[in-house]
Amino acid sequence: MWTRKRLDIGWTDIAAGRLACASRWDRQQAVAKLQHVWPIGDSTEHNPETPRVIPTLSVRSGLHLLLGQLDWPAGSEILMSAMTIPDMARIVRHHNYVPVPVDLDLDTAAPTLQSLQHSVTKNTRGLILAHLLGTRIPLAEILDFTNAHRIDILEDCAQAFAGDDWTGSPGCLASMFSFGTTKTATALGGGLVAIRHEQLADRVRDAQRQWPVQSRLGYAFQLAKSLALKTLAYRPPFAAFRLACRLLRLDYNRLLNNAVRGFPGDRFVSRISRAPSAPLLHLLRRRISNFDQKQLARRTQLGRRLRRGTECHVDLFGHSGCDHTYWVFPVVARDPNRLIAALAQAGFDATQGNSMEIVDAPDGRPDTAVVIRRTFRRIVYLPLYPGMPDSAIERMAQVVRETESPAD
Repeated sequence: MWTRKRLDIGWTDIAAGRLACASRWDRQQAVAKLQHVWPIGDSTEHNPETPRVIPTLSVRSGLHLLLGQLDWPAGSEILMSAMTIPDMARIVRHHNYVPVPVDLDLDTAAPTLQSLQHSVTKNTRGLILAHLLGTRIPLAEILDFTNAHRIDILEDCAQAFAGDDWTGSPGCLASMFSFGTTKTATALGGGLVAIRHEQLADRVRDAQRQWPVQSRLGYAFQLAKSLALKTLAYRPPFAAFRLACRLLRLDYNRLLNNAVRGFPGDRFVSRISRAPSAPLLHLLRRRISNFDQKQLARRTQLGRRLRRGTECHVDLFGHSGCDHTYWVFPVVARDPNRLIAALAQAGFDATQGNSMEIVDAPDGRPDTAVVIRRTFRRIVYLPLYPGMPDSAIERMAQVVRETESPAD
């Protein structure tokens, strides 16, 4: 069976990370080297608008740091792309701000000007805008809107990393990139926050220095877990894993979803309030400096092929987005369970997953994310990664066509 997703990391990268756990101790040097390979790292020029890049444990940690250093009044509203990774709205609430979901265009997965206009109030101070699914949102019109309303944009680029040709959008207060377990060029954790306000960057950097450093042993465990997850991505081990789960009456979907969760369990805020360890910083630098554009190009090629084979038979979510690299391939199924079962029968591990959620509307307020909330429960993610042959993509497209095409 073709598994839902393979970790985008090589065996030698994992080995390098494990070696770093025993040999890399100087965090300050690791930060400097990482900033050197990121094209918009700390600049020697004293321009307040030059992005300052701060490595973090995760995007969640970066958002936690940013919101902790902004001086917005308690109760201020923050607009959010309604579909986002779990816990982002939770972090907003932790800082006594009010998350307000913004509906998305189903073709591009981007918030529309109309949805922004419906969501904004006199209390709005920020917009957390997510580039979803491997796409990038053109921001010219959105920036005109936010500038007119004096709204700062915190740009969530967790799903949009595509190498050093794009490192965030000018005009945004901050751009956040993720290198978590399921992300492109994963380092099994880590994030980068590019801040375009010198004083805010200084405050964020100083605040993170007060945090404890990520446990070296904990990161070593993440690397060890990645070995198991990477092994399971191959077809024979995955088939054996599914059979074992069936015999033991275990839900393999839940096991896999829990295995890739960034911060499971209790004490969420304390878990994200950690500075990245030296080994993580070392592997993150390695992953960025050795980024494989050929692998990304192959994934994009397969995504376009699968799109051509399915777009006339099933609704696609976000596939008209700009610069699409197909980090995931979502379709909007008429009957998600039926499609998942048909794909499983043909050897494809599709899933509805639990890696995303829809932000709840504030109490007593109209729902400003009706379209994506209604669509969300019908989204199915098809397996797609560079190691799949063209023949598998064609076969998967055929299954989708046969399952989703209306009966005559």
